[in-house]
Amino acid sequence: MRSVIAILIFFGAIQGFALCINLYFKEKNNKKAFKNYFLFLFSLSFFNLLYALKFLDIFNIGFIPLSAFPLPYKYLIGVGFYFYIKNQIPQQKASYFKPAHLLFLPALFYGLLRTYWYVMLHSGMDKDINLKVYQSGFFIYNEYVYLLFNLVLTIFSIKFLKENKTKISGFNVMRKNWEWLLKFSNAFMVIILANILLAILVHVLGDPKSGTVYVIILILNSIYIYWVGIESLTRSKFLFNTFTLKDYTSSEGTSWHPLSQSLEHLMNEKEVFSNKNLKISHLASLLDTTDRELSLYIHESYGVSFTEYINQLRVEKVKRLINKGEQEKYTLFGIAEKAGFSSKSSFNEVFKKVTGLTPTQYKASHKS
Repeated sequence: MRSVIAILIFFGAIQGFALCINLYFKEKNNKKAFKNYFLFLFSLSFFNLLYALKFLDIFNIGFIPLSAFPLPYKYLIGVGFYFYIKNQIPQQKASYFKPAHLLFLPALFYGLLRTYWYVMLHSGMDKDINLKVYQSGFFIYNEYVYLLFNLVLTIFSIKFLKENKTKISGFNVMRKNWEWLLKFSNAFMVIILANILLAILVHVLGDPKSGTVYVIILILNSIYIYWVGIESLTRSKFLFNTFTLKDYTSSEGTSWHPLSQSLEHLMNEKEVFSNKNLKISHLASLLDTTDRELSLYIHESYGVSFTEYINQLRVEKVKRLINKGEQEKYTLFGIAEKAGFSSKSSFNEVFKKVTGLTPTQYKASHKS
């Protein structure tokens, strides 16, 4: 049974490596995000590989001994994941050093320690060094440290995703991609929390020698790797996007959009909506933007389509003209034409949809 489980864990690790290779040759919009995703998945897969080989009583790959192997993979899992999420929104300015790069220090220090043990063990200078380190309790407490480290980084990643959820610029597909990243992160946090719980059980039950509880940790990791593999192959377009944030904050700290003042001016002062032949391409040209960006802004700001937005403005103008007594000078359709409607049927339909009354009913209720 142990060997069967070890094989499942082993193939989970192999799938992780195969996925890394597969994604390496695919075209990617965001190469920085890919590099960190590669680091995350490779480290997680390497974790499972070493223990799967150990359970299968394989202690060397060719001439390379695996015991105390110096790669600090446990501390690279969380760091790779954190920078993968953060790099979904590229930084404006490139920098060779950022404070966040200090997050690699635990991996560096632990890697140096493991390199020392590896050299001492396999050079024959101290063949009992692993036993000495184990008896000191270092490995037990290191489990807590790296898991809590990864948990904190994942929490910050999720916080980053939630804070920027409503700020993503683009169409609904981009928001769905962002939602997938949040789902991906939440699943990883569940795995870490389960690992922490099992690490506590290892400590309390004194199970490190038999490894039963540790096998459960590796199985959970494998399930996550298998799930990541399926998601990555079926939804690879979600993995390495380049998202942009809306910048809607003015120097006074109030909320605004680059289109808001210009659009308001064209609608309230120029009343361009009264042009019967107004199209979104014409309005976008006046605002020096694209049709898609204007459509998106109107939908996000007013919750309606471009056509609905224009029709609402036209209805409001008709109501204003009626309230000013213009119905005494013009027919209802004459007023509608002044507001931009081109046909009587569409005017009647839109007016009732917006106000709940027919134009005639509204006119009758506002007779002077």
